[in-house]
Amino acid sequence: MIDTLEGYGAERSLVEIACNLQEITPVFVHLYKGNALRTVLERNGIKVYSLNISSKYAYREAVKLLNPIIQKEKPDIIHSTLFRADMIARKLKRIHPEILLVGSFVSNSYGRNRYSQLPTVAGLKLFFTQIQDRLTSGNVDYFISNSHTIKQTNSRALGIPPDKIKVIYRGRDIARSEKKKKGNLESLKVQLNLINKKVFLNVGRLQKGKGQADLLRSFKKVSDKHDDARLIIAGEGPFREELENLIGELNLGLKVQLLGYREDIAELLAISNYFVFPSYYEGLPGALIEAIIAKKPLILSDIGENRECVPGENALFFKPGNIEGLTEKINEAIQTSTWEEKTEYSLQYAHKNFNITEISKHYESFYRKIVGTANAHH
Repeated sequence: MIDTLEGYGAERSLVEIACNLQEITPVFVHLYKGNALRTVLERNGIKVYSLNISSKYAYREAVKLLNPIIQKEKPDIIHSTLFRADMIARKLKRIHPEILLVGSFVSNSYGRNRYSQLPTVAGLKLFFTQIQDRLTSGNVDYFISNSHTIKQTNSRALGIPPDKIKVIYRGRDIARSEKKKKGNLESLKVQLNLINKKVFLNVGRLQKGKGQADLLRSFKKVSDKHDDARLIIAGEGPFREELENLIGELNLGLKVQLLGYREDIAELLAISNYFVFPSYYEGLPGALIEAIIAKKPLILSDIGENRECVPGENALFFKPGNIEGLTEKINEAIQTSTWEEKTEYSLQYAHKNFNITEISKHYESFYRKIVGTANAHH
């Protein structure tokens, strides 16, 4: 059960995991409008229910619509992902206590970095969300966290015993990503006006916590020094207008492009020289894992979630929010000649830790184990 099937992060990861499950039969329900990934699931023979609720919450309506689906599908487990789906699943658990409920930790929602990003009113709103989350989390039997970093912060923030939380990383289809990209990369370069340019890529939802405003301010300084530097940002979100205004204000119109939501991230990585990721908080960032698989030099904010993806000092790290530091690291990246060794090391690490077929096996064995435990207790 998930809020929508639109987006790069949790949505895409879950879809990839589900498509690789061998012995468990997944059924997807997305609650609100937005079904870009529905066709991928259906192509893989996975049943999808689209509730397409149009108001922002409508928890009661959702429960009403879900009851007949539960009667029909008779699930052993309900696994919810993202906040609204979590809240609705916890209401369902009261009606169907016999069904195991698994929650997901996909983002460092209540960490200090997130709060530091918010104005007072938004900070209070997040605090009320945290209280709501904390008060209802007792209804959940188990949680899957996609990184050790967010297991720690969420366990603390929500008062959940650590032994109820299983860490399973997010995965990517590494073999598929490594296959040489089809599609004419030269024509993509021409189309985006990037021939003979130093290309920096950022991928992520356009929102304040992703640090894209910092990146623009820093890139202004970089491009003053390196006239051939270009920045492309792939992703859509509520922060677009602010970023567009900032691009105008910094006079970066010819050097920065906001590409919107893209399906061709692998190709964009292939035509880029560097990957920049200035987030204040993350889950386990799938976009970063894709950049590692593409063997791109990495310039990353120094947060636990990014450190879990890149072993040792195989990326250039800077303190989140430190624009001077970011500028320094981008300039250093341009000058560094030892990238081949670093990117190869990170790729081998990704093979070991983030391979989707292995990740899906971890999910299956976890699901089987908790159903086995529940049956033993009955």
